[in-house]
Amino acid sequence: MRVIAVIILAFAQFTFCLAQRDLGVRPDESGGPLIYEQAAYDVKSYDITIEVIPKEKKIIASSLITAKIVQPIDWFVVDLKDNFMIDEIREGNRQLNFERRAGKLWIKLPMTRQPDDTVAIKILYSGEPRVAPRPPWVGGFVWNKTADGSDWIGVACQADGADLWLPVKDHPSDKPESVALHVTVPKGLYVASIGKLRKIEETKDNKLIFHWYMSNPVNNYNITLNIAPYRIMEDEYKSVDGSRFPVIFYALPEHYEKARDIILQAKKFLAFYEKYLGPYPFRSEKLGIVETPYLGMEHSTIIAYGNDFKNNEYGFDWLLLHELGHEWWGNLVTNADWKDFWLHEGFQSFMDTLYVEEIAGSEAYFKHMLSRMKQIRNKQPVAPLTPSFSYQVYMLAPDYLKSDGDIYNKGAYILHTLRYLIGDVAFFKALRKMAYPTPAMEKLKNGYQVRFVTTDDFIAIAEQESNMKLDWFFRTYLRQPALPKLVVEKIDGKTELSWETPDNLEFPMPVEIELNGKLTRVEMHRGKALIENSPSDLKIDPRGWILKIVDFKTQY
Repeated sequence: MRVIAVIILAFAQFTFCLAQRDLGVRPDESGGPLIYEQAAYDVKSYDITIEVIPKEKKIIASSLITAKIVQPIDWFVVDLKDNFMIDEIREGNRQLNFERRAGKLWIKLPMTRQPDDTVAIKILYSGEPRVAPRPPWVGGFVWNKTADGSDWIGVACQADGADLWLPVKDHPSDKPESVALHVTVPKGLYVASIGKLRKIEETKDNKLIFHWYMSNPVNNYNITLNIAPYRIMEDEYKSVDGSRFPVIFYALPEHYEKARDIILQAKKFLAFYEKYLGPYPFRSEKLGIVETPYLGMEHSTIIAYGNDFKNNEYGFDWLLLHELGHEWWGNLVTNADWKDFWLHEGFQSFMDTLYVEEIAGSEAYFKHMLSRMKQIRNKQPVAPLTPSFSYQVYMLAPDYLKSDGDIYNKGAYILHTLRYLIGDVAFFKALRKMAYPTPAMEKLKNGYQVRFVTTDDFIAIAEQESNMKLDWFFRTYLRQPALPKLVVEKIDGKTELSWETPDNLEFPMPVEIELNGKLTRVEMHRGKALIENSPSDLKIDPRGWILKIVDFKTQY
């Protein structure tokens, strides 16, 4: 896809993050500022040949990277961790010289390549990929065993980038338009991956080669392998557009009988998402769900599932619902830079709670959303303005042991508050338009439905659908961490409401009150309102629509 990232010089935070480097605690750098040599080309495809050797926890591989040049370059630069041995790099039959610089391969081109030129660079390499310290949050290969002692292998690297095991351009702004994988494993194992399985070959030395092909654009971290003696259960789903596609669960043999419920739940979830967001984006491929030795990940068309077949208090598998929704929020629309990561996680977390409303009603919805409020930390902006590495918005320095969580819970609550502000009609139209800008795009399944987005895109859509100016809303909630404070003071039988915001940001958020058992919306012109003759049982924002802090003065 067309590169949309802008070349940006390294900023001060980059130096700080390198000083804090500890791969056992937090993910490696993924994304961040693009150097000129990487911004100057657009990846068209990866063609990956790889042998996985479980006994040695080793891979032997090659990757053919085809790219279109968009600015003149004489160095072709890709990301690959330094623990791999480079056997050879060539273009056609010509061997190329290269240098290794801090996790990047600098490949010297024979001559300067010009815009619209195409290069096809093949990199042959081998080694032991990093074992994931805390999958899926700090990633790598996961080497495990099934109940009968068979190998069970997975790969998860969202926060780290696929350069943990593949030479790639590790930035969210550049997706290959297609990926081919040719994966060799010992006989008795099965490889489940992205896209469609084209064929399985048996070699003379008792191995199997699985040939997978993804014909839609895909994030580099979504390129993955899942290897085990899987048993396959397959069903079919009829999409809202009338097309049909397979729904496939790749189960460990001992869990095969549990696969049916997972597929049935997946079909219910598909109907929910298609109702609000439009068609499943990858109808030309499949919806795959694969049992993994780690919790989960939204690998496109092959969702990683490791939730042990457990349903929550509402009777559904929350992990399956969440990861499936990322086929829209993350895989259909992708943040152009990690600074907008909330567009993946906040939007999907909102959908998780919306599903509770769908099956259990509005009271359950409000209860579920309020539970998110208790987990919000307000330590860093949900959507900072500066280009970011993945872990900078996902994890809170220096506590890299767990997610900051605000791109999930605060992001979801921000959307909840926006729903209140602009109303259901405008809000749900905005959600649908964020997923698919036009009805014509909903009909596409050839890859052109996939696109990059920014927070500003959603602001523009929300303003268009609501016919309201919303800069003040998003500036307060997304661009700085502190919450607005609602000051409530009762004097002489009247109640005064006023908003206090960091740096006196404009915030004319109306407030819902319950007065004499009736819900009323109080407008807050210039951030203030006065409620005349308010009784003692006056309730302020009784349903918890607004993300805020409340300060009840002593006179109240």
